[in-house]
Amino acid sequence: MPDPVLPSKKVEEKKPSSLLNLLHIALDTYDDIFSDFDPSGYEHRILSDDFMKEMQKRYVENRKGDIEIRFSIPAVMRSGRIESLIKKRLKEYFQIQIKELDMEIGKRKGAGGVYFAVGFVVLLLTYYSSDIFPASHSAQVLGTLLTPLGWFGMWEGLSLLVQAPIKYEEQKKFYSKFSKANYVFINEEDFLKELSESESADLAKAETKEAKTEQKKA
Repeated sequence: MPDPVLPSKKVEEKKPSSLLNLLHIALDTYDDIFSDFDPSGYEHRILSDDFMKEMQKRYVENRKGDIEIRFSIPAVMRSGRIESLIKKRLKEYFQIQIKELDMEIGKRKGAGGVYFAVGFVVLLLTYYSSDIFPASHSAQVLGTLLTPLGWFGMWEGLSLLVQAPIKYEEQKKFYSKFSKANYVFINEEDFLKELSESESADLAKAETKEAKTEQKKA
């Protein structure tokens, strides 16, 4: 039997709409957030790839402002304990992804530094090879062959040093946004009621506007 939860409020935590990017995700059960192939409990269960793709898609559609993710789920299925656990798991997941990205960026920048240093040393040796071995034809040939390698090492190193942070910048922003996001669970019934009321209000406004327009024409 699901753990009891407090009656869902219309808005658990409210910020000005201009500063808040609301994302609504409808759930049939809490299992929709997790992988179908992992039988573990919610404490260790892997998050669903489809769920993460949907989160990424919603983020791409609107990246401005703080993010609040609202999960609607049938009231009979709700559990306060599980919801607290899911909120904790989601934040931890995105924080871990940020750390892994930072490590990957560090590795690429380190490799870039090595490429650049080796390329520079190779070019330096080829430049002075004729002075060190002025009468050696082999040194001249070797210098000619190694020059492109030296330039390649330097350019590849610069590419890794500069492009590594840029390549992962957008993904890191995504993880950062969702690690700081506000996660809220609401009753599906309350959400549908609010949606119906909102649509009725919009329809009433449209009818009022149309009536005023007709009056002006008359």
